[in-house]
Amino acid sequence: MTDSSDQLKLYYDQQKELIGQIKTLRKELDQEQKLTTRFRKQRDRFKGERQALILKATPEVDGRDSKKEVLEGLKKRRDFLRRQAQRSEGSPFKLLSNADLEKLTIVELKFHLYELEFKQQTSSLDREEEGLLIDEIKRIEERIVLLEKRNEAIVADYLGDIPKSKDKIQEEISSIEKKISQEESLKKEVQSKIQKLYTRIGPLKEEEDTAHQEFVNHLQRVEALKEDVQAKQEELDSLKAKIVQVKKKVKTESQQKTFGKIEEKIQLLLQKKEKGQTLTPEEQEFLMSYGYVPF
Repeated sequence: MTDSSDQLKLYYDQQKELIGQIKTLRKELDQEQKLTTRFRKQRDRFKGERQALILKATPEVDGRDSKKEVLEGLKKRRDFLRRQAQRSEGSPFKLLSNADLEKLTIVELKFHLYELEFKQQTSSLDREEEGLLIDEIKRIEERIVLLEKRNEAIVADYLGDIPKSKDKIQEEISSIEKKISQEESLKKEVQSKIQKLYTRIGPLKEEEDTAHQEFVNHLQRVEALKEDVQAKQEELDSLKAKIVQVKKKVKTESQQKTFGKIEEKIQLLLQKKEKGQTLTPEEQEFLMSYGYVPF
């Protein structure tokens, strides 16, 4: 066997091995792609379930927050009324300094304004006290108007009219406390629902994160396998090109060997003719086929 034939056999063995490797890699690639799809679907399913629970929880959270605002308003109204109930008719009113006035919010100013108006309505004041009280009320009203013009939030819906008697004040305080108790009970129920929902949301997020990480891992493996398959395919293509070249070389060598034998036979027949020996019809035909006259 010639060197070229040996080389061709070696290339064919390498080609067979490469084809086997590519088949193995493609099977692994197919498996990894299936796993990638599976974990992507798992991740998306967990994400969808989690988002559905969040959407379900959102109205409950909004409801809880709105109840928190209602409770805050009721408690402020109750505390305000308690302060009114604790005041005696002869108690002095407080004049705010400019510094104090600057620090107060609209709600705090309204509290103070109502206290002054309550004092004005329920107390016996001399002319000087009456004048001071009216001036103080005017100062606070002007400050409130100024703050309103600055578009500051006004959360004073819970103020309303002040009852004229302590009995009425106590009645409203009792009514408010009942409402507070009811609202707190409802708030606890809502909070319990929210906690149950988030107890389910937490594990779903963990499952989603785990599935996503698996998806990423297998996706990276898919990309690596694609690169391996591509490299092996390029190696196989290169090897096929070499096989084509070697096959041409083997063919040429074979043809040259054949031509050598033919030339040798022609020379032997010509020598036989020169010696005067008779050529057979087959030998004459052979020489004629290669352009020699056998007679």
